Amino acid sequence: MTKIKIISMDFDGTLLTSQKTITDRTKKCIQNLQSKSYIIIGITARNLLSVKNVLDVNLFDYIILNNGSDIYYVKEDKVESISQIKNDIIKEIYNLCDKKASQIDFCGSHKYFIKTNNKSDDRPFIKYISNLDEVDNSVSRMNVFFDNLDELEDNRKVIENISSNINVIKMLNTDNNDSRIWLTINPKEANKLETLKKLCDYLKCTIDEVVFFGDGENDLILIENAGIGVAMDNAIESVKEKASFITLSNDNDGVAEYLENNLL
Repeated sequence: MTKIKIISMDFDGTLLTSQKTITDRTKKCIQNLQSKSYIIIGITARNLLSVKNVLDVNLFDYIILNNGSDIYYVKEDKVESISQIKNDIIKEIYNLCDKKASQIDFCGSHKYFIKTNNKSDDRPFIKYISNLDEVDNSVSRMNVFFDNLDELEDNRKVIENISSNINVIKMLNTDNNDSRIWLTINPKEANKLETLKKLCDYLKCTIDEVVFFGDGENDLILIENAGIGVAMDNAIESVKEKASFITLSNDNDGVAEYLENNLL
């Protein structure tokens, strides 16, 4: 088996507990692996400000943001944009979903805009908007929230037909304290796998030298293609079915459990 050089993981539902924290055990485990010269890469749907709100970024060497649309080089404190959603596509999705969705998010590398009637998110980087004209930054990712699965599936088909230049993924929160459902939309050329491959080339590594931990549909592409794909016990069934291993849940230090037993 190829030697593992890169340790990578999703954040929500994987590295983070249901309370959106990282445990001392998991933090110490990652720091120990950094000291042994493993490359640590976070891979998340979050943007940079959202990541900094829940984690110390110095636990990582690199962080792939917005499902692959951006790369954060931690030591250089630099964000590289891989791709953004084109403005005409954003406008068409917004016009289609504005009256149907309970919430629409517009996420850039450093900005996060939300259109909703339920302004309950008090995170400091969130800006609530009343119309699309207030989005004054490029958009790497959109989230469109629906009240039930039937509405979500019906609108997913319509959104997918808007353009061949986007990926549309159904998201179900695997944390016990959040039952929201939504579609996440990214540029076609940006996903977790392709951006990790780009980073692997930069690091002179291959995807076969990567262990990846995940739980959701947007992680499936890496679970299937990484050298070792590890599903959390709380992962959706399709992720578990494709994984090389299944570890404990995100609330039971599943990432640390696997790493301590296999790499430390």
